[in-house]
Amino acid sequence: MRTVGSRIQYRVSMQPSGAALKSAAALQEVALALAAVPTTAIRFGVYRFRTHADANRHAEAAQARAIAANVRKRTPER
Repeated sequence: MRTVGSRIQYRVSMQPSGAALKSAAALQEVALALAAVPTTAIRFGVYRFRTHADANRHAEAAQARAIAANVRKRTPER
């Protein structure tokens, strides 16, 4: 059998480890950064791509639009 990846699965406990808390804090920070505008920036529909690279470019562009929309929403106007 072949092992792919090395991600650590933290167990649920009453006293979480420091590494688990640090990981959860990073996830929470990203979630809050993306929470100002409830969108993925991908319009509904069926998308067909020639290559995986094309699909990745589309997804990355949509993520960039979503992040930009969240930043605009959170930044106070001058």
